[in-house]
Amino acid sequence: MKESPRLPPETFALGRLASLLVLLGAVLYFTGWTYRWSYFGFFQLEVTTLPLPLESFYIAAFQVFFGSIQAFAHTIITIVLILGAVYCSLWLLEGQPSQRFQEGAKRSHRRLLASLKGQLQGDRTPKPPWLRLLFRLYHGLLRLLKSFLSFPLLDYQSLRFLRSLLDETIILCWLLTACFWLAQSRGEADAWRDAVNETSSLPVVTLVVREDTVPLGINPDEVRNPQGIRIIGDDLSYQQLLGGAINNPNQNRVWRLLIDVDGDYYVFPTLAQRQETRRPPVVVVPRSQEGDRLIILRPTLRRDVPELTP
Repeated sequence: MKESPRLPPETFALGRLASLLVLLGAVLYFTGWTYRWSYFGFFQLEVTTLPLPLESFYIAAFQVFFGSIQAFAHTIITIVLILGAVYCSLWLLEGQPSQRFQEGAKRSHRRLLASLKGQLQGDRTPKPPWLRLLFRLYHGLLRLLKSFLSFPLLDYQSLRFLRSLLDETIILCWLLTACFWLAQSRGEADAWRDAVNETSSLPVVTLVVREDTVPLGINPDEVRNPQGIRIIGDDLSYQQLLGGAINNPNQNRVWRLLIDVDGDYYVFPTLAQRQETRRPPVVVVPRSQEGDRLIILRPTLRRDVPELTP
């Protein structure tokens, strides 16, 4: 009998490397997506509604792992915790607890087989025909049960493959759980940083539009409410935003740009300080088809910008 041809070591190594790269890409995308989901969820935005490019999720994943010294330290701690959790899980499956369970199952299996063999031995066929029929049916069921329990399932390679697949599934579950926790906490921390004015890294925004085209801004020379509009929902929120449409650095009230998605501007007034029960409102300014809008971005406040001299 000829042996099946084996793959060369180079091909086997390339296959394992390709599988590792696919798994690494999936983990990075999952981490980046979770980070973006947590970050924009803080501002009550669904990441699925934002047409973000695919590569941005991979960049966000690297930001989660290596974005700062603190993030890198959290990554190292998470790796240590993953290794500990995987070791404990595999110990429960392969170590002494699993071996004790297997030994108990084998003893129960041998006792059940011995009991079935004892019941099948001897000739105790009853004389009445109807009892003889029931007795034969009973013996037939016992033989089927004995054959089922005697089946050498552990000798098949497919069962070993399933056992290996179970181990890899446990490792992957711990990895995804740790990445989810790390990305979620990092996304929420970055959102809090950007929501508070003094720590925000988002640019200060100035949105200039034609009069009466956006029912929120105010005239810097003449403060008045826009005419010809209607409101659905909380009118107090609208009045508060209307009264605070102009930056006031003395009160830490500064409008910043959260994200620009194909000309749709997501702007919000920052918080003066961190309060766990508060979230800044986000105003979505739709894109203009006429090019009659001007947006000015500045990474710093007015007091940090030197005045131009003639």
